[in-house]
Amino acid sequence: MLNHPNITTSENRLPLFENYKKPNSKGSLGQLIEKHFFFYDINSKSEADFNEAGVELKVTPYTVKTNGNLRAKERLVLAMINYMKDYKETDFLKSHVYKKCALMLLVYYLHEPNKERLDYVINYIDLFQFPKEDLEIIKNDYKIIIDKIKTGRATEISESDTNYLAACTKSANKNSLRNQPFNSQKAMQRAFCLKSSYMSYILNNYIVKNTTNFEPVIKDSSVLKEQSLEQYIINKLTPYYNQSIEFLKNKFNIPYQISNKSFTYLLAKGMLNVVNEKIEEFEKANIKIKAIRLNKNGMPKEHMSFPAFKYTEIVNETWENSELYETFSATRYLFMVYQYLDDDSLIFKKAMFWNVPQNDLNNEIKRVWEDTVHRIKNNKYDNLPKSTESPILHVRPHDSKCIFNCPTPDGNLYKKQCFWFNKEYIKKQIENDIN
Repeated sequence: MLNHPNITTSENRLPLFENYKKPNSKGSLGQLIEKHFFFYDINSKSEADFNEAGVELKVTPYTVKTNGNLRAKERLVLAMINYMKDYKETDFLKSHVYKKCALMLLVYYLHEPNKERLDYVINYIDLFQFPKEDLEIIKNDYKIIIDKIKTGRATEISESDTNYLAACTKSANKNSLRNQPFNSQKAMQRAFCLKSSYMSYILNNYIVKNTTNFEPVIKDSSVLKEQSLEQYIINKLTPYYNQSIEFLKNKFNIPYQISNKSFTYLLAKGMLNVVNEKIEEFEKANIKIKAIRLNKNGMPKEHMSFPAFKYTEIVNETWENSELYETFSATRYLFMVYQYLDDDSLIFKKAMFWNVPQNDLNNEIKRVWEDTVHRIKNNKYDNLPKSTESPILHVRPHDSKCIFNCPTPDGNLYKKQCFWFNKEYIKKQIENDIN
């Protein structure tokens, strides 16, 4: 790229290296390609970059996991949201974001942390347009976002509201607020984006074409013209409500007990008629299945855990770029709810889609996270927020094994801990489900 005849002289190359190797110059590699390979000025036009051809250029990073799998490093921002204008167009196919990004030239480069930015290697380049089976889901995602704006609830928008197309925060800081219609309260600046989970799927399955492990729930995309993905899935699961776990285990030939981590996923695959290893729509949308077992009185038997955090990393995060915020803001959950009966048998009670409410995320959950970080910085690893200190979230060891093997900022070792949703909070979310 840098050997283009217009920029080969040392005079021209030096300023480029100095500017684009800056680690805090986000998006600069894409700008480098735009300006010095395709020779058009950096802009924020609403139309596609190559407008005459109807092609939008998007440069995006990916990483290679330890098992060799490819993963998009981040979401792909498509276009800024103008709350005061965008709500007027309810048809995604007529929206400015679709007109801009209906056909994209995707440039994937390998992000390697130990390399200079200008040494990153571009390995995959391809034209991409939304497949029809994805487009129906994206159209519904767009409608969900626009409906929140139209009803004066732009402050409640979350990435986890939707499946493939999302509305991510796009601001320098929390004070970057914008006017919204039908509500005097200002909302965080946001942009239409494709989720990182969807970008990973594009890379692995549409570009690299490694599709062997995935199988769709939706066999015919025309069904999505009448119902959403969520409605379709719940309708597929509903006939199995109130069936005993033993019956379902035998019906779908599941070799595990419900306590096994694979049980709930295998049960969902059986009920959804998916044979292959991974459920395609769940991978694209970053939908995670969570099993909840209720006691006879309707109270969850256990708190709900999330992956353990690293003490040495969490102390260097800010809330907006924290692992917990990223998890809760971008993940949708399919709750598989089981309940014990009077004879101690266990039934499949119901299923429901859920995502963390934005108000909870940016208030109480944020407060607990900040309190946790503060205590870790003060070496109070044995006194992190308890379930009695918050109605939503607490911190405790990841498992019952008291192994002190997790490095701490002060150079010692302590047992792994993670965030847990209080079971009372989970009970409330289940009771609030209207489906």
